[in-house]
Formats: sequence, structure tokens, C-alpha cells
Amino acid sequence: MDTYDVVTVVLEVRDGATVAEVMDALDRIYPGLKNRLIRNGVVIPMHDIWINGRSIDFLQGLDTVLKEGDVVQIIPPFGG
Repeated sequence: MDTYDVVTVVLEVRDGATVAEVMDALDRIYPGLKNRLIRNGVVIPMHDIWINGRSIDFLQGLDTVLKEGDVVQIIPPFGG
């Protein structure tokens, strides 16, 4: 993924899966994606990951546990 587009992917993950596990799954589908978003276990500046519209910075970070129906959004840098 060299450009930023709106891409919707529906993943089946185990109960209690974490955001980190979802990122691993997405990296298998889109090789290199994880390295563009995460460095040393944290989301790199100007990027964000949201769960149901809330930044993981205000949850448990990449260790945030997901439940059925949660929506994970990857927010790329943007400016205007």
C-alpha cells in the first residue's frame, strides 16, 4: 500500500485478541504495513490506531483487548 486509500478489511480474530495481533494479521495481508506504523512497540508520531473511534493512546495501547464487533481504524498522517 504505497498510497493512502480507504480500505476495509474484515478479519476474524480469536476472542481476546489484541490490537498488536490485529496488526500482525494485517501485516501478513499487506507486508510491510506494520513497520510503517509501529516502531519499538509504539505507533509512530503522526499516525494513530483507533478502536471504535477512540485512540489506543487512551486505552491500553497495542495491548488493548478487542471484543466482537469492535472497529479498528488506522489513521494516517494528514494535514491541511
